[in-house]
Amino acid sequence: MSGQSIESLFKGDQISVITFSTREASFAIPLEQVKYIEKDVKRNINVGKLDRFNHEVITFQNNAVPLFDFSLLTGSRSQLEENKELIALLNEREKDHRDWVDALDSAIKTSTPFTKTTDHDKCAFGVWYNQFETNDSDLKEVLERFDEPHKRIHSLAESLLNLAKKDKSRALIKLEKERNTTLTELIRLFETARERIRNSDRPIIVFVEQNNNKIGALRLDNIQDIETFTLENFSRDTSTEGIMKKNETDFSVEGFLRRGDLPPFMLINCQPVN
Repeated sequence: MSGQSIESLFKGDQISVITFSTREASFAIPLEQVKYIEKDVKRNINVGKLDRFNHEVITFQNNAVPLFDFSLLTGSRSQLEENKELIALLNEREKDHRDWVDALDSAIKTSTPFTKTTDHDKCAFGVWYNQFETNDSDLKEVLERFDEPHKRIHSLAESLLNLAKKDKSRALIKLEKERNTTLTELIRLFETARERIRNSDRPIIVFVEQNNNKIGALRLDNIQDIETFTLENFSRDTSTEGIMKKNETDFSVEGFLRRGDLPPFMLINCQPVN
């Protein structure tokens, strides 16, 4: 094919699409242009550092086809990138609390001032924890379980330092108990949260038919649904700036699909008319 006009994508004034999203927007691809969908099992060939116009290579029916990362094409960040950063952050915040307990232990033993924060809302984790939001219900449930042990850890400083003035040995015994219980619980929660984040990485490869009967592939963070819209739900995108307006691949945003007051889907034509 040399290209499909937007009108030809609607059959009997209807179009069926697969829908998916990035952090910034929701998108749709005509179902008739989709050839195959599979989980991303990393069988692609990485050809070096990628920017938005570069691609990897993957096989489809024994032929090598270009594989584009959709997040790069649209200038957004992939879920994989965000998850790596989140895991790194949790690693650092876990270390903070290991170091916090070690510092309290040292302050008690040496009768020196304890300089780390005793306010659970003001440590680096507490500041992040109070601001972080997620739509992942499983991760949200894990994070909610941090509240009690995190508050308890920070409450130890004042009580144990006061106790140490009277009975240093008893204060150290109590701290060791908390290290083996409360701190251990926190560490276990950090690992559970990281594991939940790792398990949320489920990229999908969608093979699509492009112009001239060529096959291309897109890596998506997710696929949400298969939906049907009517021509009345469509409004054409006549802008010259924006997402996918200046890329060197045969993918084009034709317009928007919207029902009522719901957020729109940006309709992508994999076979735009040149």
